[in-house]
Amino acid sequence: MAVYIDKELCKSCKICASVCPKNVYAITHKVNKKGYNYMEAVNEKDCIACKKCEKSCPDFAIYIEK
Repeated sequence: MAVYIDKELCKSCKICASVCPKNVYAITHKVNKKGYNYMEAVNEKDCIACKKCEKSCPDFAIYIEK
C-alpha cells in the first residue's frame, strides 16, 4: 500500500483528513511553492485503500496504490 501526495497540488483543504476512516492524514508545518501547508500521510501503514481521499480531493493531489 502506498499513499502519494503531490505537495505542490495540495492546498490544505483537509478534505482527505475528514473523509479518511483510519486517520491517515495530518497537516504539516511545511509549506509548498504556493504557500500552503500541505497534507502528509503520517499513518500510511493504517491505510485500507478505500480511496475516499483520492475521490474527494478537489485538486487531484492524492493517489492510492495497492
